[in-house]
Amino acid sequence: MIALEFSTFLGRFHPLFVHLPIGFLFLAIVLEWYESFKKTEVKSKLIPFAWLLGALSAAGAAISGWFLGETGLYEEEHLFAHRWLGIALVIVAFIGWYLKSKPKAFPIKLQHGFNILLLAMLFIEGHKGGNLTHGETYLTEYAPAPIQKLLGAKDTNDSGTSFMTTDSVQVYADLVAPIFEAKCVGCHNDEIKRGGLNMSHPDSLRMGGDSENVIAAGNTQDSELFRRITLPPKNVKFMPPTNNALTYDEIKTVEWWIEQGAPFEGALTSMNVTENIKPVLLRRYGIDTNPKPWYETVQLQKLDSIQLSNLVQQGFEVKILGPDNSLLDVKYSGSDLTQEKLAELHKVKDYVTWLNLANTNVSDEQLSNISEFVNLTRLQLEKTEISDKGVSHLAGLEHLEALNLYGTKVTDACLPSIEKISSLKRVYLWQTGVSAQTAKNIQENNEKLKIVIGKG
Repeated sequence: MIALEFSTFLGRFHPLFVHLPIGFLFLAIVLEWYESFKKTEVKSKLIPFAWLLGALSAAGAAISGWFLGETGLYEEEHLFAHRWLGIALVIVAFIGWYLKSKPKAFPIKLQHGFNILLLAMLFIEGHKGGNLTHGETYLTEYAPAPIQKLLGAKDTNDSGTSFMTTDSVQVYADLVAPIFEAKCVGCHNDEIKRGGLNMSHPDSLRMGGDSENVIAAGNTQDSELFRRITLPPKNVKFMPPTNNALTYDEIKTVEWWIEQGAPFEGALTSMNVTENIKPVLLRRYGIDTNPKPWYETVQLQKLDSIQLSNLVQQGFEVKILGPDNSLLDVKYSGSDLTQEKLAELHKVKDYVTWLNLANTNVSDEQLSNISEFVNLTRLQLEKTEISDKGVSHLAGLEHLEALNLYGTKVTDACLPSIEKISSLKRVYLWQTGVSAQTAKNIQENNEKLKIVIGKG
């Protein structure tokens, strides 16, 4: 433990040493080129001396950088190239010092070529170091769009993907695994297992790492993984230790997954979608988990235009809900509604979702046909002669959400039939024979049902 702390202490000197070789070597090359431009016959002894200082400070930067890399604070896939290029730069710097110590022993083209090589290595190494410290988009995120495109800049702010429907969304494979892949697997994979943890596969993630309870199913407080991603960024144990930290939505997604028992199998539709995760799913993936009216979920082929024309000829007003929804909004006005006309409407019973028969002569017997309208979600019967007997025919409508019986002849006897309609959300009983107290009692026992009633 003491050795680890001491090596970490030495590693913290890397930012101090890393700028020294850049200054010394750049100064040496500029001085040499200046003397070449001036055609100075005797080269300054400061040039090899600056190369020596550059090589020594590069060695100090490489050693301290090695210790800093061993702390696990940087992604291995990016650290590897930076680390070994730094060591190569140390070797090249010492060779350069040897060459500059004997300027007349080596061709001038070799001398200048070596300068160009070292400058290129310095620029590449500096860029890779900047990526480790500030993130890969640090240099390009504020660049003009054409330059970003030229440099191939990528948007890595979030790992979210959009989904059209919730039916096929797998919680771990589609929501959680992409987060781990983007933010964690770089340091926890088959080849690199920081802390003994491999997050590239469900099986290896189940095995955990050096820490106990990497993921405690159902308990975020005891999950070391969740604790690490929610620590203050300055904490040495914060993960991931780069600028590519998890976003708020990503953290909430992982939190919800752990609270659900951290399942590696299972669709979104089988999970308890809590209120706090709903806006996250909507923002990141375009998934709206709020319950939709039945008519928005029904998919039917478009009706033949002749059938629609026949309905219009029978006196019905017909509207199609939308270009992507073939269900119908049907209305009839007048007191000449006959069984023949309802028979024509019955031919398209699967397509009628909103039906308005208010102020018509519809009878209790005729409602027996309406009971077969399987996709009916809204039925308006206000100011008709409908009674309790007619309402009894509606008890089998499995998707009816709104029923308007305002101004009809129904009484308390219709309430048992209404209670049988489990999908019903609103029923209007104003100016009917239903007593306010009875309606109140019914509503208290059914929180999903809203009964609108008043004094006639």
